[in-house]
Order: sequence, then structure tokens, then C-alpha cells
Amino acid sequence: MFVNKIGCTVYEKTVKNRMEAYVTHFIPAVYWEDTVAQVQTGTSMKQQDQIWCCIPVSSLSDYLPQKDDIIACGRCESDTPPSNGRTITAVEDFRYGSAGVQHIEVTAV
Repeated sequence: MFVNKIGCTVYEKTVKNRMEAYVTHFIPAVYWEDTVAQVQTGTSMKQQDQIWCCIPVSSLSDYLPQKDDIIACGRCESDTPPSNGRTITAVEDFRYGSAGVQHIEVTAV
């Protein structure tokens, strides 16, 4: 499977002592694509930037990204999500078929 980035960091949203906290997970070797979509609201069009991240099965560990986690391109050392982090809106599991094409697709805004 084709990859174009060294990896991405996912901030898993958790609750600790009634406060929002994050657990960081680095996922190596991913395909990262910045996309732009248009959404129609009533009579006006609105631009919405999105990311699409394809994670090959060989890059997966015991953690799978979940909806509402935060994702950022590259390796992030901080315990809190960076300002350019995006909220995951969808995770699709394609771990079937030939071993060379098995992957997880993540969409975030």
C-alpha cells in the first residue's frame, strides 16, 4: 500500500478525574490527504477542510482510532492536541481481502 507520510499522532479522548484527558498513539507510515469539500447550508455554500488518512494494516497496533479522537499529521510529543489537530468524524475498517490492501480509513474535520 502506498504511503506518503512518516505517520500520524492520534489523541485518544478519555476522562480522568472528571476532566477531559488524552492518551497519545503514534501510527507510523500512513497515506495522508488534505481535502476540501463544499457543504450547502440553506441557500449558501460553505467550504469545509477535511483530512483523509489511510492506515495500512501493517501500521496498526492494538489501538484503533475512534470517532471524536483528535488526529494530527506527523509525530507530536505534546500530551495535548496541537492547534492543527482535527476531530475524527468517521473510521472505516477495511481489514479484509488481500493482505496488501487491508487498511483503516479515517476522515476528520
